This record gives sequence, C-alpha cells and structure tokens, in this order.
Amino acid sequence: MSLCPLIKIPNFRQLGSGSVKIYRSSSPDDASQQSVKYLQDELGIQMIIDLRQPGEGSSPAEKKPIDATYKNVTVTEEDIEGMKTIATTGVMLSKDMPYVRCGLGFISRKHNQLLTATLTEAQKQEMSQLKQPEIAKYFMDHLINPRGLAQLYIDFCDTSGTFLFTIFKLLSEPKNVPALIHCTVGKDRTGITSALIQTCVGLSRDKVLEDYAASTEGLKEMYDELYKDYVGKQGMTEEFLSSTKETMATLLEYIDKKYGSVQEYMTNIGFGPEDQEKMKKNILIDTCQQQLA
Repeated sequence: MSLCPLIKIPNFRQLGSGSVKIYRSSSPDDASQQSVKYLQDELGIQMIIDLRQPGEGSSPAEKKPIDATYKNVTVTEEDIEGMKTIATTGVMLSKDMPYVRCGLGFISRKHNQLLTATLTEAQKQEMSQLKQPEIAKYFMDHLINPRGLAQLYIDFCDTSGTFLFTIFKLLSEPKNVPALIHCTVGKDRTGITSALIQTCVGLSRDKVLEDYAASTEGLKEMYDELYKDYVGKQGMTEEFLSSTKETMATLLEYIDKKYGSVQEYMTNIGFGPEDQEKMKKNILIDTCQQQLA
C-alpha cells in the first residue's frame, strides 16, 4: 500500500513529512501510467535513483509506463568509483538529460569481501566444495541470518560509501530534484539512504526512526508476497521482513560511535561539510527549514 493514495506504488512517501523534496518507495516498475504521470506532472520528479543490483529488476524487454517517461541509464560500480575520483557524477548531471532513471546499485564488492573475511577456515573449506546455488544458501545460513538485519545495515554503511557519495552528489544538483529513491521494496537500502539524508538535513532522530518504521504499513499489502520470496525462496529469517525503530536506531548509534555523527560519516566517504550544506539547501523546502527538529 502506498502511504500517498494518489500514487499506486507500494511504500511511497515523501521524506521528512513533506519537508524534503525527496521521495522514497518500492520499485515503480509496475506503476500505472496514471501514477507515472503523477510522478512527473504533479510531483515534478526529475530523477529516479534505482538502488537495485544489475539484473534485480524487470527484463529490459519488458517495456512499462515508467520506461516511456524516464530514460534508463545504468552506471557500473567502476563508473561510480571513477566519478568519485574526479568529484563529479558525469553524464548523470548533464543538462540534456531530464527525466532520468539512474540504475546505480548499492551493494559493493567490498561487502562480499567483508562477509567472506568473517568465515572461519573450516567454513571456507566447506564452501569451496559447494556449487554456485549452494554457496548462496551457505552465505545465508552461516552469515546473513546469524548476523541479523541491523548488522547487515552496519555492513552496508561500512562498504557502500562510494554509492552513497554518488547519491548525495546527485541530490545536490538543482536539476535532479525533486527525486525518487527506491530499491526493491524500499525498506533496506532505501531506508538506510533516507535515514542518512534526513539526519543530514536536520530531522530529529525520532522523526527519522518513525519514517523508517512506516515501511511496516507501507508494505502491509505485499507482506505475503515478500514472505514467499525472502523466507521461502531466499531462506532469510522473518526478521528481514521487519522495519522496527530499533533496527535503524542500532545503525545510527553505530555510526555515531564509530564516525562521530552521520555528518562525520558523510565526510569520511568524501562528502564534506560544504557538500552537505549544498545538498541540504537543494533538497529542503524553504518554508520547512526552521521546522525540522
């Protein structure tokens, strides 16, 4: 269910209860023509940032209403790393490209390396005997599930800095906003990104946690479908279907402890105070600047 009744996209809502020119949702792949038209004409969405991994979405051959309105541009992890090196997002910032859907991704090679590094030598030996489909299940049973959802978020923050840097750069350009950020269900990768953005622009911790927890209601109508996929097919525990305040609070407390604050985390990934101020001014609705805390 969409938290905005005029948009038939699950888990759709505006960040900061209307104070930020950024929206979040599950994948809009199946959005109706009417919903896509509303995104473009009524909300003025200039850019859609897709955090799914390559191959995670619909087949390119499946043309949908969203594809007729927003030009799909896929950016590889290598491209993103190059963009960060020269402090630009290249073609994504071209003045000649309005209405772009940027296939960005979120999970880096470093994440898989981090997980593999946590395996014992005995586990590595066991895994070396497995075939590819069995390896994914082994990772799930021995790494993902035991570590839990909050630890997955922590791992993402420690390894996805290049992706997050690029997202923040994109949102700092006036022609790219209003923008919509999404992954598959709009809870995890989108939830992390949204929480960092909202904290950076000055929303209180309580409001950030409330927005994250709103995915429980936003995904209510999809729960059975998600259960079949996450638990039935992928072998995840039911925890990975949840969006409790405690999960996001654990991540933000970790960031505060390790980096000092969300703002200092952003500086650590290359998005310094001047960059943060530019993004903040670009995405905040003027009348809400004094009403965030």
